[in-house]
Amino acid sequence: MNNKLVLLAQHQKFETERLIFRKVELADKEDLFEYASDPEVARYVSFPVHKDLAMTEESIVDYFIPQRLFCWAIVDKRSQKMIGTIDLRLDGDQAIFGWVLNRNFWGRGLMPEAAASLRDLAFNVLDVKVIIAEHDAENPKSGRVMEKIGMRKMGQVYTYMAKVEHSVLCDYWTLTKEEYLKAKN
Repeated sequence: MNNKLVLLAQHQKFETERLIFRKVELADKEDLFEYASDPEVARYVSFPVHKDLAMTEESIVDYFIPQRLFCWAIVDKRSQKMIGTIDLRLDGDQAIFGWVLNRNFWGRGLMPEAAASLRDLAFNVLDVKVIIAEHDAENPKSGRVMEKIGMRKMGQVYTYMAKVEHSVLCDYWTLTKEEYLKAKN
């Protein structure tokens, strides 16, 4: 695992055609607040709607800074605006995906681009064996992103969501390294 952590530390910043990935900083609070305070964005994620900038600052300090190895800000190259975040958490030989995107940037293919980049990092650099992700079953757009990057739906599970204090039915997706390599060739 330590070797994988070193590899993650070496990938603090990277980019795709339209996006830059870098670590979330306290200076990102206004951009993060813009989408974290949007009820439509927060509807399907594990965090509550942000009520003010202080709440956003706390989330950066309490979550993003301690999780720097596993979380990246997604920055739109054209505007240089932070438009979302993406996580790739390691658990043994698995990687677990999570992401959120500013609603003003939905429907442009940016999240599949971001997720594909981290998928490639997971399999090609970190040598994980399987990527897993889940999303609220009422949010099929997230499932569409997973499908676009080659993941397959395995079924449904209930996941406890602290913000609503009850379990939510989620679609569960996976992609193995073997499936990834087969599709690549």
